[in-house]
Amino acid sequence: MGELEYEKRVSAVIGTMPFLWLDVDDESGPPNLRSFVERNAIALLSNYNKATLDSPSPEWLGRFSGRPKVRLSGLWNQNHVDEPYDPGFLDVLNHLVSQMDL
Repeated sequence: MGELEYEKRVSAVIGTMPFLWLDVDDESGPPNLRSFVERNAIALLSNYNKATLDSPSPEWLGRFSGRPKVRLSGLWNQNHVDEPYDPGFLDVLNHLVSQMDL
């Protein structure tokens, strides 16, 4: 299977997932709140070089990726998967979610 076919399959799966938009009102690019949230969410969820808390399913297409950071992190992103997360991130995330009109 070629990369385009994998991308289509990944998009189909991701398209069915629920998600929440966070209102982070600042300019993109580091250093800012938006990059802080992105960096720390990825670092927190990553399984790269640490005990796996929530393993991807056996059918997860990332298991077949040629990129070790994708295969080992359980995430499609390669950036920030090998970084520690800032524990203060959870307070920031909680604040952002509490500001949402749910």
